[in-house]
Amino acid sequence: MILRIVFCILAVALCAVAIFVFVYAGWQWGLLCVFAAVLFAGLMLVFRRLQSDKEQKENPPEPKGDFITGPVHVNDDADDGDESQSN
Repeated sequence: MILRIVFCILAVALCAVAIFVFVYAGWQWGLLCVFAAVLFAGLMLVFRRLQSDKEQKENPPEPKGDFITGPVHVNDDADDGDESQSN
């Protein structure tokens, strides 16, 4: 999570500095700042994706079912048979 924040701050800072670099140092150095900002923004997105994948792996969402099978009912004390046959 810290790397996401660091890369986000670096990308925004380089975008802000790029305007002044274009004016005072020339377009080559300005483009270098813009490309570096794009690189840091991409790294921020990569680390965000890695973190969300890790969180999904640690806490998977509960099953919902679908339109064919209906909702999923989880009963730990129920046997393997169907509930309609339990009379």
